[in-house]
Amino acid sequence: MRKNEYNSLEEFTSQYIGEWDPSDGHWLGLDFEYNGKEWRFQTFPMYKKESFLPNGREAIYGLYEKLEFPTSDGHDYKILGEYATMDEVLESTVICNTPFRIVIMDDDTELLGQD
Repeated sequence: MRKNEYNSLEEFTSQYIGEWDPSDGHWLGLDFEYNGKEWRFQTFPMYKKESFLPNGREAIYGLYEKLEFPTSDGHDYKILGEYATMDEVLESTVICNTPFRIVIMDDDTELLGQD
């Protein structure tokens, strides 16, 4: 049985454009389960105001792993990678050594919540 609600990669990418507007279907973050673990895709850094990559570009997207217990500073997620473009995040393999474009479209990926 298919758990994933996305029918196309374009459906996913059109929802995360760096603008929060639920009435237009635009979100900043997505919690999901893949391969028995919880993860988060986030537009803009979760725990700091801004973030820059080593090459000086601003990090717009991030992939996070949900922690079993919060850290000492209260964080529920561990950053796995930050990216300047949607194409970079889609090619990222920080989740189970699998390109994120495959992870997010996998039939067994369950969307847990958007904000």
